[in-house]
Amino acid sequence: MKHIHYYASFLFKSFLAGIFCLLVAQSASAQHIYKNNFRTGVGFAYIVEGDNSGAIFTQQYTRELSDRLNFSISGEYLSSSRYDQSKEIFTSRKAFVMFDASLFFDLIESEKYSIRIGAGPAVRRRSEVDLVQGALGNNTTPGTTAGENFIHSREKDFGGKVVLENDFFSDNRLFFGWRASGYFYNAGTSIFSAGLTMGYSF
Repeated sequence: MKHIHYYASFLFKSFLAGIFCLLVAQSASAQHIYKNNFRTGVGFAYIVEGDNSGAIFTQQYTRELSDRLNFSISGEYLSSSRYDQSKEIFTSRKAFVMFDASLFFDLIESEKYSIRIGAGPAVRRRSEVDLVQGALGNNTTPGTTAGENFIHSREKDFGGKVVLENDFFSDNRLFFGWRASGYFYNAGTSIFSAGLTMGYSF
């Protein structure tokens, strides 16, 4: 009976130890259990032509395809302007609505953080108003002085996006990080942005 009692006690303790190890392992690797994540971000955007800058807001859904490969779709909104101190008016205003799809590769992935690089096709709809010399046409309005006109444009562009992003895992599902992106299009100006993100895995 003593041996049976000792054996049963040993089995029970082993069972408890196994459950504990399983929970610890699950907690440590929980970020990689959930294949989907959704993140939102806000950042600073620099528009190359015209030396404009503004705020960019992003929403991104990501699906893990393998241990190191991920697929993402994103939507971004960018609003920027340029103010002329001498004229005391805004000489440029731009609003971009952008969408893109990217494949990401994990350069580094651990229990606490990850670094990945991604690229893919992009499309945008841009609405712009710029003050220029001359350039009379159907889509212009008079400026503040003779010879100046505001050019109004509304165009659709196609191009690509390159991204470097980093995530820090704060618990099983929540994470935060940063992102640097470059957008290049067949027409209009290129865009560079950097900002902070936070998200949720599910």
